[in-house]
Amino acid sequence: MENTRKKVIIDTDMGWDDILSILYLIRNPTIEIIGITVTGCGEANLRWGTIIAKTLMDLGDQTQAKICVGTSTPLKFNHVFPQSFRDNVNDIMGLLGSLNPETSIDVQTQPAWEFIADTLNKTEESITILSLGGFTNLAKMLELCPSTRIDKITEIYAMAGAVYVDGNIALFNDARPEWNQGPIYKTNYAAEWNVFIDPVAAKKVFKTHIPITLIPLDACNYVILNPDYVDKITATDPIAKLTKDIFKKVTGVDKEAIPVPIFDPLAAVIMAGGIKEYQAQSEYLDVNIADTAINNQCGKTYIVDSGSRKITIVQGVSQNEFAINFSNMINGKAL
Repeated sequence: MENTRKKVIIDTDMGWDDILSILYLIRNPTIEIIGITVTGCGEANLRWGTIIAKTLMDLGDQTQAKICVGTSTPLKFNHVFPQSFRDNVNDIMGLLGSLNPETSIDVQTQPAWEFIADTLNKTEESITILSLGGFTNLAKMLELCPSTRIDKITEIYAMAGAVYVDGNIALFNDARPEWNQGPIYKTNYAAEWNVFIDPVAAKKVFKTHIPITLIPLDACNYVILNPDYVDKITATDPIAKLTKDIFKKVTGVDKEAIPVPIFDPLAAVIMAGGIKEYQAQSEYLDVNIADTAINNQCGKTYIVDSGSRKITIVQGVSQNEFAINFSNMINGKAL
């Protein structure tokens, strides 16, 4: 029987929401994860992010998926999460425990961008890319492997940006005293983190002809995390248990003291077809790439009059539909 599963490369900074996304996709019978490319520009430090990626693939018996290491250096700027925040992410808020492999991890020797390029150049099938972090690895592929068959990319689905709503840089900066990193962060009410972390990379990807569906904060803000998600996970296997434990952490002792959307899992569910109807529009988009200490707009995603192609921007979604599909998939009940 022909394999009709959607082939997906996940490009990730391996935050808690990335992990939830990957657990959902491991469970999803319509998805084949062919690779995970890890970026160190984002929530987890690069080595820890790679360890988590390998751990998740082992946990889900996803031996076909290649794990590739990206870079910790953005194309420009040095926008970073506070290290105290990253330290908490690096061991999944204390949940890594016995899942942490003590021996050296088996990953591909190719850099992430070369793996993506080689996969696209060799495949006879179309590839979907799910972008759950900054765009650095994808931008480096475009820059360093210019002959890549990007026409083999069906679409990039990316949790990124804030188009009509406020960003979350200043909000996050002010959430805890130890997360205050100064005026570049404190005055930026426009950008979302996955774009802000490497705005030049985002701008480069936006200017390609690759079809892109953006799941920005405009959509994510409809799906706010709350303790109800814990009770929706009723299965008791290791994948369900890790999912439930993450929900407990991020809605309990490790909550960020600000309303937190579900973020990346919404992009994963939309990419996998788990939400059938949602509000979306298509626009040309660009990215501000200038840092200022006053009213910083760097990383702002904004609409322009022309471009290489329009980007699909998801605007409105059903929190209830998301919650049902996500929990059913984790519980092994989804069709």
